[in-house]
Amino acid sequence: MKHTNVVRVLPDKQQKQILEIIGDRCAALYNAVQYRCRQAFFRGEPVPSYAALCSEFEEHPAYKALPSDIGQEVIKKARKAWDSYFACLRLYRKGDIPRPPRVPGYWKDRRTGKRLVRLIPVKSPRSYSLDARTVSLTLPTDLREKRGDRLVLRTKGLLRFHGRPKTLELKYDPVRKRWYAHQVVEVPEPVRKVRPEKHAAIDLGARVLVALAIEGLGRQLLFSAREVIKDFLYWTNQIAKEQSRLNRAGRKTSRKLRRLYQLRARRLRHAFVALAAEVARILKRHRVTTLFLEDLTGIREDTDFGPKNVLVHNFWAFRMLRNLIEAACARAGIKVVPMEPRGTSSRCAVCGHPVRRPVRHKAVCEKCGRVWHADANAALNILLQGSSKEHGAEATPQKPLAYRWDRHRWVSRFKPAAGTLKAASGSRTAA
Repeated sequence: MKHTNVVRVLPDKQQKQILEIIGDRCAALYNAVQYRCRQAFFRGEPVPSYAALCSEFEEHPAYKALPSDIGQEVIKKARKAWDSYFACLRLYRKGDIPRPPRVPGYWKDRRTGKRLVRLIPVKSPRSYSLDARTVSLTLPTDLREKRGDRLVLRTKGLLRFHGRPKTLELKYDPVRKRWYAHQVVEVPEPVRKVRPEKHAAIDLGARVLVALAIEGLGRQLLFSAREVIKDFLYWTNQIAKEQSRLNRAGRKTSRKLRRLYQLRARRLRHAFVALAAEVARILKRHRVTTLFLEDLTGIREDTDFGPKNVLVHNFWAFRMLRNLIEAACARAGIKVVPMEPRGTSSRCAVCGHPVRRPVRHKAVCEKCGRVWHADANAALNILLQGSSKEHGAEATPQKPLAYRWDRHRWVSRFKPAAGTLKAASGSRTAA
């Protein structure tokens, strides 16, 4: 499997200028390749292949101004953009996506007409090296007189994955005005230990992000989205204030607005990454071998939730959470099986009788008299459906254990939040 190491690059003033020069040359080559492909497409001709583009642009000035490993990777990224376009076009013609895809464009700012410095891709490890403190890459011929054959940059960060190095990309974040190095590493598949089969199931939701049911565990685990929603809505209000200010000034966007959007997305992803890691730790601790994960693809299509649209359509990124859980389980050697969620919330996990929902989070069975948390009941039904067991085999009347997000980690609701630790320590000191 492939993973990505991300570290921050700390160039000095001269190194920043060199990175901008190389990035501008990459954009020039990318735009030249895209112009060639777009003209062929609009004339009704086949878009040239990667091999044809490499042979055609071998003597191009933009290609000769870059090292070969960088120039070839730029051409490959331009051609992959067309592969993605044609793949999305086929999905659109089948009716799988609602809107037609856009033809690949150029790396330039439409307002100013200037080329955008986005990234510097490097094809293979023979042209770069990356360790815990530095990253070095081959320089173009005309820039070697000042800096030598290679450009050595300081880095800050942790290399989380170790394996066979593949491609490297130096990406520029225009919002933070920082450079980052993204290294693809090929890691061998984890060997699954031979263990007795043990199953678990997950029900995904908006207010309860994850309801986890584990075979043999006396209670279910619920990860509440309450604090995550509060944080998301806070930054949504900050975005709305900035948009209102821009409207009064007759502008559409600003660096501050892009920064706010980035902050909101990063904070949400941070909570989801921590949640996926916590789920994988719990499953590994209980020696789970197979996880049944509900597949919610298409659940929000053509639906209008009124005032809750922000919560369901914007906040609830269930596809991202599902992918993170699958990746965390793959690293832990746990098999993930997608399950059809239809009917899992409408019947009792004890007797299989249809349940009544007096409020959103409760499921009442009139036949056996059980009052369930709706998400815990759904998780148990997914577990029974996946393990092919009868109703009542894993059902238990115990109250679920709730987890909450304290902006650093997921903790039990009975544990103090991170913000109260300082106050508690202060009171102990005073005593």
